[in-house]
Amino acid sequence: MKKLFILWAVILSAVPVLSQTKVRIYLLGTFHFAQVGKEYNVLDEKHQKSIAELNDIIAGLRPDKIFIERMPDFEYENRIDSIYTAYLNSRDETRVRNEIWQVAFKTAKRLGHSKLYQCDNSGNFGNIYAGLEEYAGAHNQQHILAYKGKGTTEPLTGKINTDSLRNSVSLLEYMRWLNSREVQASSQAHYVNVYPQIGNTDVYHYDGDYLLGTELTADWYRRNIYIYSKMINQVDYSEKSIFLLMGNDHIPIIRHLFESNPYFEVMNTEEWLGRTTIMPDPH
Repeated sequence: MKKLFILWAVILSAVPVLSQTKVRIYLLGTFHFAQVGKEYNVLDEKHQKSIAELNDIIAGLRPDKIFIERMPDFEYENRIDSIYTAYLNSRDETRVRNEIWQVAFKTAKRLGHSKLYQCDNSGNFGNIYAGLEEYAGAHNQQHILAYKGKGTTEPLTGKINTDSLRNSVSLLEYMRWLNSREVQASSQAHYVNVYPQIGNTDVYHYDGDYLLGTELTADWYRRNIYIYSKMINQVDYSEKSIFLLMGNDHIPIIRHLFESNPYFEVMNTEEWLGRTTIMPDPH
């Protein structure tokens, strides 16, 4: 027994110990402000008031770096820097309907940040989905894409009229709803239980359409892994905290990746942003 204890002590002594404080990461899923109907204008006074409340919350977190959904390898650093510089020199902070301008730029300015950090990556979702839809139509699999197949999940954002919901609550409350675990979990679930059921799913018979939908799920994971990689490669680990503003569907995978990295601590969005007071009946 004594020998086993000594051996176990030696093994434990060889395990590296984290000698530094973990970097806190705050993840905020968003909708794309400029891609909603004309009847919803984030530049309206009521939405600007709500955005100011959101910016107060984020600024209070005091992140050392703010990451945004732009591709550094395609847009180049100086482009986003020049846009941000133009914003800093502008007297009109409300004229652009983009969430990067309205949330990330405004918050970065309040915190005195000289730049923002890009981390998006391209994917092939559109092209793959078009082939998926064509195959499903020709092979009686449309019901799966319509969330009517066995073992499929329909995202909560598809079960309700999101335009109506956005117009009935404040922008901040809608963001809280988007970032609820229920909404994000339903979105993540459909990526892993709908698309992999499309195509030739006879796992013993390989052909050109073999597990066709799995390609889409794999591409989605690939894109988010690259986003994560671009983030950690712009961190020098002297930061106390960082913040990410990203399309809501991306958040579950990115959260899992950071949760798996022992040098980061993922902060609970429903705690720092506030839990939603709405959970509309999808029926």
